[in-house]
Amino acid sequence: MVDKGAMVRAVLYAIVILYLVVDLFLIGGPLRKSFARKAPNSPDVIEAVKGEGVVARIHYQPILLTQVERRVEENLWRAGRSLEGIPREERLLLRRAALNELIDLHLLRLKVRFSQSEVPVSEAEIEDELTHFTRRFSSEAAYLASLGELEWSEKELRYRLAARIQQEKYLENMIEIEVSEKEAKVWFEENRHRLGQPERVRARHIFRSTVGLEAETAEAVGRSLGETLPELARGAEFAGLAHRLSEDERTRGNGGDLGWLRRERVPADLQEALFSAEIRKPILVRSRIGWHILEILEKKTARERGFEEAREEVLAALEAVKRRDGLRDYRKGLREREKRYIEVFFDVLERGL
Repeated sequence: MVDKGAMVRAVLYAIVILYLVVDLFLIGGPLRKSFARKAPNSPDVIEAVKGEGVVARIHYQPILLTQVERRVEENLWRAGRSLEGIPREERLLLRRAALNELIDLHLLRLKVRFSQSEVPVSEAEIEDELTHFTRRFSSEAAYLASLGELEWSEKELRYRLAARIQQEKYLENMIEIEVSEKEAKVWFEENRHRLGQPERVRARHIFRSTVGLEAETAEAVGRSLGETLPELARGAEFAGLAHRLSEDERTRGNGGDLGWLRRERVPADLQEALFSAEIRKPILVRSRIGWHILEILEKKTARERGFEEAREEVLAALEAVKRRDGLRDYRKGLREREKRYIEVFFDVLERGL
């Protein structure tokens, strides 16, 4: 006996399949148009993501304009600058540079993601990098204030440092670097004017923060700290005062000692005071984060060095140059291989300038 129900279902299935074939592959009917409108590369979808502030896509994964702006702020922060007063043309150039960095980093993260087991990062490596990172700040308060400006938590900073370490280790595996003694000597002769021992000072300080304080209150903090100068002139022990008064948690325990400082590693608003002050004559100085009683303990003038004295530094510098060039070439090649998967919406990049 023939199952009429089964025959009806078979005919219906055949009609549905025929309709799908005709709609999707032959005439481009409503169903195909509906799918096309929802495709990630369709004009409707592109306009929608641009409306959400997407400035670029890599394999359809978005990079937001807010991420680009944050990267610009980070780059300026590292250079001791801010967006204030920067003209539109330069801000656009900064955005383009930041976007290029984010695209390169995104492509690199995709590569590293598939090789995580080959480039593990230990807690000790993160701690070492964190210690190196915080040394650029004159005090604990300066470090925390800078994190606050970027709206980063210390946990996020650790995550970013770990990601950078992992990427660097991955690239080291991908880029072979070898420096010969002959190359080092040639490079030294070409760069010896930059390899001299720079001017240095050994200093200590007593620090009081003014971050978040009203102008009048901040001035009062300075006047109060300034009262320490007569005490020092009468023979008060600097280390004892630093331990009692300083708000720099990193140095107060060792008498406020900042160690040996080079001009380029000192915040711009403290450079002149540090390198012009007389030895053993404490002075009161204000920086953007607070007040400092600064005392110079020793000074060393700049001098040239011979190859043997600078050899290890030369080898390290030349290795760094080769690594930089290798990294640039690797990223360039990676960008070239992946260019068909990269979309940039320049009209979004210029938004709000």
